[in-house]
Amino acid sequence: MASRIFCGSPLRCSSCRKQFQQEYVNKGCCQQQRKQELKMLIRNCGLRDIAFITGVHRQTAVKILEQRVKQLSFKHWQSSYDQVQIDELYSFVESKENKQWLLYAYAPETDEVLAWQWGDRSWQTVELLFKQLDELQIELFCTDDWKAFAAVLPAEKHLIGKAGTKYIEAAAAFSFGR
Repeated sequence: MASRIFCGSPLRCSSCRKQFQQEYVNKGCCQQQRKQELKMLIRNCGLRDIAFITGVHRQTAVKILEQRVKQLSFKHWQSSYDQVQIDELYSFVESKENKQWLLYAYAPETDEVLAWQWGDRSWQTVELLFKQLDELQIELFCTDDWKAFAAVLPAEKHLIGKAGTKYIEAAAAFSFGR
């Protein structure tokens, strides 16, 4: 595969005619740089930290994360669970007026988040989360006393109260720093 230089910098493959660059001016285009940024994301580095350390724009780090998430497949560790705890938390996006809710299902026996759903604090969001759990066999859903949970979850498999949600509350406090 012989390459030759055209107009100064680009290299072109003589067999496939694809152009390449020896050195990238835009650091976000370099594959090695993208791999490094992905490793930093996996190790829980913040987007601003990645931008500062690698010299790429913060939006470039966001694009890399978005592209990678689309490629991932989500597989549960088990097909059946004795108990699944569901909780909600919120975050403000850009301003206090833009409150976003995250509902998620947690399996304490495997320390695994089974599903999550962003949305408003309504029964429709709970329903979207519940649909993600359809393929799993779950014996008991444990939640706090929020009416939307009672409206969507099957009553015979639904336990309401703080005693049933202690693991998810502890995991949330540890993970999200409440």
